[in-house]
Amino acid sequence: MPMLEVIVARKIQPSPEAKKAFAQEAHQIFAEVIGTPKGRMRLVIYPVEPDPEEQDGDPES
Repeated sequence: MPMLEVIVARKIQPSPEAKKAFAQEAHQIFAEVIGTPKGRMRLVIYPVEPDPEEQDGDPES
């Protein structure tokens, strides 16, 4: 079973709708590229605080 881990290091985290849309696209890509059956991919999204030293001035980055 494939697993996709996503680490989101932004001040403003993605909305539930954005996460759902991302998940749908990821599932579709895994199905097309490696033939993963529907419902067999695991997706984990980890929100973390961004490192202030790596910020480029964009409040959403």
